[in-house]
Amino acid sequence: MKRSFLTILCLLCFISLFAQKTTVVECDSIYKNKGISIKIKNFEAESEGYDGEKNSILIINQKLNGKNSVLVKDSIFSLVQKIEFQDFNNDKIKDILVQNISDVRSNWTHNLYLYHPKTNSFSKVIGFNEIKNPSYNSKYNLIESHVNSGTNWAAFYKIKNNKVHNYHIEITDDGSAKSEKEYQRALKKITEKK
Repeated sequence: MKRSFLTILCLLCFISLFAQKTTVVECDSIYKNKGISIKIKNFEAESEGYDGEKNSILIINQKLNGKNSVLVKDSIFSLVQKIEFQDFNNDKIKDILVQNISDVRSNWTHNLYLYHPKTNSFSKVIGFNEIKNPSYNSKYNLIESHVNSGTNWAAFYKIKNNKVHNYHIEITDDGSAKSEKEYQRALKKITEKK
């Protein structure tokens, strides 16, 4: 009984610390001489993010020539507040990925903010947070989702007008010769649609 109480007390202390977590990333190495920084402030630790809950505020800020500007302010869900930089629109400039949820098989989803250098702005891609384990295939200008599950599978997407377009093609992704053939057929079918 005493051990259970201590375990629960430790868990509550951890949750309250997590609820106060703030992550700040300076982006000078990504967006040179732009003064861009990213801040995620967590305000809720008990939700899991599966029902559209929000637990954090994301702020993409720019401080240039003594002037502060908020480029993006968004309510999001981010379980671990991990920020990554990858190009997802083939413009050779890295975009911002903010971790969203992780399911029981550790399939991660992300919020994606595309960077537009001409206007020095970011736009959120609607529906991107539904793609599990996204990766960008620059050769085909596609987003691939490789999902770990009872039977591993892959699916294909594209960004059109800041929204995710789903090709509705799913294949088995188990590393076999058969799944490699399915993968090549899927890519052929998608390129023929273009």
